[in-house]
Amino acid sequence: MGLVNQLARTAVTMAKGHLVTLRELFRKPMTIHYPDEPVPHPTGFRSIPVLKVNEESGKLNCTACGLCARSCPPAIIFVESYIGEDGRRKQWPAKFDLDLSRCMVCNLCVEACPFDALEMSEDAELSAYAIEDLYFTMDELAALWKTSRSVRIAGGQKV
Repeated sequence: MGLVNQLARTAVTMAKGHLVTLRELFRKPMTIHYPDEPVPHPTGFRSIPVLKVNEESGKLNCTACGLCARSCPPAIIFVESYIGEDGRRKQWPAKFDLDLSRCMVCNLCVEACPFDALEMSEDAELSAYAIEDLYFTMDELAALWKTSRSVRIAGGQKV
């Protein structure tokens, strides 16, 4: 009697295992063939802060006020104002660099900017082999804004 019960339980267990295998055989695969297929990002996904360019004038919206650098918790934004020939500070940046290797992607710099000069890029393809390659200059950040889809998020909502 004990042997028959064990054989019956073994047969039921094997049948359940085969049913699971058959069910999975006909399900749609969940594998994404990255990088051949793009990975869908959830709503609100953001990557790197990028410098927004005025589409009419072609100039940066940034006035080098430095509020973004002061609001950045890891202090990875480096802003310097342009100094004119008269020795006075001008309203555009001479330098705007960002160290992506330490960026928290917190969006605080975008929220702090009163001049609509920063947006968060949705480009997630920024990996590099060398950490030095994750240091972006003003021109590179402006080029990223032009070539990638960017969003301005304030208070958790797209603006």
